[in-house]
Amino acid sequence: MRINVLIVCMAFLSLVACQKGQAEFHGAPLPPLVEPIDPAKDPVAAVKAQAKQIDDNADISARRAEILALVGDAKADVQSQCKVVGFGSKPCGGPASYLAVSSKSGNEREILALISAYNAKVTEKNEREGLVSNCAMQPAPSVVLENGVCRLKAASDSASF
Repeated sequence: MRINVLIVCMAFLSLVACQKGQAEFHGAPLPPLVEPIDPAKDPVAAVKAQAKQIDDNADISARRAEILALVGDAKADVQSQCKVVGFGSKPCGGPASYLAVSSKSGNEREILALISAYNAKVTEKNEREGLVSNCAMQPAPSVVLENGVCRLKAASDSASF
């Protein structure tokens, strides 16, 4: 009986310590940079905040469309022209997805600068709105050249059993 109580106590302490360690490692969730506005108390401020959020979402969507149009098919002649780039931002950190980008067209610097600005804008939105995600970190895929086009290839695609 004493052993069972001891085991239960140790398991409990281990869980508490593990949770505390995770909180310290990941940090406590950040409060939104902008506090929610109660439309009943301040309808004008609520409408202005909603309009800003709509403008920000439209800006992010426009930036995304511009980047995807510039990347296009990511055509390349040789593998060395292909590059993997993180695209977007998860609320817990890290890229939301990845893009295959080619340097063949000569606009790689412009594309990378636009992606960096886009990622920063999405990160800012995530923080401001206090968004959360599953915090799963996906490893960056590799990039391959297939029929003259840079394509992403997940690590699991090459696994053989």
